[in-house]
Amino acid sequence: MTAETPSPKTKPAARSGRRGGESTTRDDILIAARKLFGENGFTKTSMRSIAADAGVDVALVSYHFGSKRGLFTAVMQVPGDPVSRVIEAAQGPRGELGRRLIITFTSIWESDGMGTALQAMLRSAVNDDGAANTFGDFASGEMMPALASTAGLSDETVRAVGSCVFGLALMRYLVGAETFTALSTQEIIDQFGPRIQAIIDADDDLRAPTPTPR
Repeated sequence: MTAETPSPKTKPAARSGRRGGESTTRDDILIAARKLFGENGFTKTSMRSIAADAGVDVALVSYHFGSKRGLFTAVMQVPGDPVSRVIEAAQGPRGELGRRLIITFTSIWESDGMGTALQAMLRSAVNDDGAANTFGDFASGEMMPALASTAGLSDETVRAVGSCVFGLALMRYLVGAETFTALSTQEIIDQFGPRIQAIIDADDDLRAPTPTPR
């Protein structure tokens, strides 16, 4: 009687996706996020769509970056979370908010780590439409609402404050206009703090009910 020949074992199917290791997975997610943020903006891009484009499970996006904001800072190569810094500055007495904001602004933009990265990001936003769309949507969808909700400011006032600080960043750190670069950090704080505070104070006046004429 002839012994039966054992059937060969079936090899397990290869796992789909582009993962080839931890570093490859992280890089794939960054590439996908950079592309989708640039095409659709920060707000309209979901972590699930980034994972799908990268060919990985969505849980891996959270594993590597924690949140969509964390992924944004990695894409833009900014250490830390700028939104958390805005929220921290917005907390405290309202009458000192302008000074706190400009102190936070200068401490971030003139630091060796985050400041260098933000200046590089600003240059990218000026020269690259995708980077501009990513940063612009992040500022509009995350940073501005965080300031408005934490400080209790109207959207109109937050836009005015934002135009001041980002205009200052453009002129001082990107364009390098002498009238801005010639000022010391303390002079920037002393000159811009009260003026930003005046915008904030005007928010209360503009939202105060108009007295009914007798």
